[in-house]
Order: sequence, then C-alpha cells, then structure tokens
Amino acid sequence: GEYIAMTTSEKLRDFEQRLRCALPDDYKSFLQTHTHKLLPTPLAFCAPRSGSIDQLLTIDDLLRNDERNMIGLPEKHLMHIGHNIFGGYLYLDVSDSAFGAVRYSENYVLREHFASFTEFLEQTVPEDY
Repeated sequence: GEYIAMTTSEKLRDFEQRLRCALPDDYKSFLQTHTHKLLPTPLAFCAPRSGSIDQLLTIDDLLRNDERNMIGLPEKHLMHIGHNIFGGYLYLDVSDSAFGAVRYSENYVLREHFASFTEFLEQTVPEDY
C-alpha cells in the first residue's frame, strides 16, 4: 500500500528502524536490486551442505511480514529471508553474537550455517532439473 511511492533505500531505512538494527551491508545491497521473490532457478547448497531455496524475500515482503508479526523467530533473533516449497526456511541472524550469519532450517531443525549472506550466495549454485 503506502510503500509504493517509497524508494528501495527509503524502504530499507524504514525496515531497519522497525528492526531497531542495521542490516548487514551484503544483505542490504542484495535487497537494493532484488525485486522478485520467486527465483528464476532454485539455489542448491554446495556439497557437503544439503538444501535449496526457491524464494528470497524482497524488501516489500520483509515489510509485509513485519506488519503481520511474521518476521521469523524473534526469540532466536532469526529473521525469515527465504524458503523453499518443501518447508525449508532461510533466516538472517540479527543477534549480537552471530550478526549477519545465514541459517537454514528444515522441520524446525537448524541444519545449515553460513557465516554471511555473501557466503550463502557463494556456497549455492542454480539447480538443474
């Protein structure tokens, strides 16, 4: 609704104010240019990791989730940033101790850990069907 007139940078600033913390720079740059939640090709995790992601949220999705109080797992300081059709979820860690790390969970079990959003992108490859 009211976000249509805002620039992506304004939306990011607004979201960070709501979150009461700055987003990691690598993730923020990604959000600057990422406009479609559904990825053209799912991203598969490189071995030995297992998992894949077919949707990465846009800043609009993050703002909508915040309005619906569906931001992720606040008690674990994990913000939902993506998922797959099989119920796997990708989270950004916004805790002080692991700020900027990316975690992947399936069936409510945290299975994979990436040190940063950049490492997540570097450790994934477009999946071939």
